[in-house]
Amino acid sequence: MKVPQILLIAAAIVATASFSAQAQHSHKPAAAHGHKAAGETHAHQSPHGGVVRTAGAYHLELVQQAGEVHVYLLDANEATMAPTATTGTVMLLTTAGKTSTAALAPAGDHLVAQVPAGITVRTAIVSLKAKGKSLSSRFEKLDAAAKNGQVVSAAYQCPMQCEGSASDKPGACPKCGMALVKK
Repeated sequence: MKVPQILLIAAAIVATASFSAQAQHSHKPAAAHGHKAAGETHAHQSPHGGVVRTAGAYHLELVQQAGEVHVYLLDANEATMAPTATTGTVMLLTTAGKTSTAALAPAGDHLVAQVPAGITVRTAIVSLKAKGKSLSSRFEKLDAAAKNGQVVSAAYQCPMQCEGSASDKPGACPKCGMALVKK
């Protein structure tokens, strides 16, 4: 083979590989979510200000609040689903290397588990039985998120989810001026 032919073949392989990689992570608004890997970390919207991970055909969002862990069951389009007949647990791995397991209890449109006092959660492994399916996701580096101020203890936030809009009382968003809504 001549050198120009080899270069042409190599360019075709590289071009094909980049198109297939892009196709694997395309998100179409109305289409079902095609990712199946539990805990996948590609970009997700975070409807409640937490961390979102893939769990089968669904998504799970974990939100840390003072003394609690809130878990939201999300559909393929990342809309909150009612946790009707959903049960589960969360295993908490602390920065001190200890583990504890807490039951998740329904609380309106999500599930809540109490975090033992005085611990800092590094990793949370959520296991649910929802819609006849077993779902699980692993949320890591939660202690880093807490240090960066991403732990939300507020009950109100901007409907546009502007950064810094979380508040413990109603009011207006400091960035866009919209009225804060209750979570």
